[in-house]
Amino acid sequence: MTSTSDPQARRLAGRILLWQAVVTLVLAGVITLAVNAAAGGYTLVGGAIGWVANFYMSVAALRPARAAGAALARLLLGQFVKVLLTIAMFIAVAQREDVVWPALMLGYIATMVVFWVVPVVDGPRQPPRSLPRETDEKQGTDV
Repeated sequence: MTSTSDPQARRLAGRILLWQAVVTLVLAGVITLAVNAAAGGYTLVGGAIGWVANFYMSVAALRPARAAGAALARLLLGQFVKVLLTIAMFIAVAQREDVVWPALMLGYIATMVVFWVVPVVDGPRQPPRSLPRETDEKQGTDV
């Protein structure tokens, strides 16, 4: 059985989920104080929709697989289920008449922004691939 992810990928996924939760909670608190409790609550709900879907995708994508094809199939299925979960949660929320849509969407969009920002900010610092690497002249290996 081969692993579809390394420990570094698991740590990154954990950091993304942690920051999504933190940003959602802080943003919901700020919106509650600045606007009202209903808007803050729907900011929290929007963030929760994004977080739950990303949590499912992380769990599905990072499980070990026997072959690369199985890992790819799991990744594609996980993405499909993530989209279905997101749609289903939005539909469930839309059944209510008192939804504060701007706050809900703000919470959801904040989790998506975190999903893209954390890997950029937290990623390993490496030179661009277009730059030549330094080599050890004695052994001809990369340093």
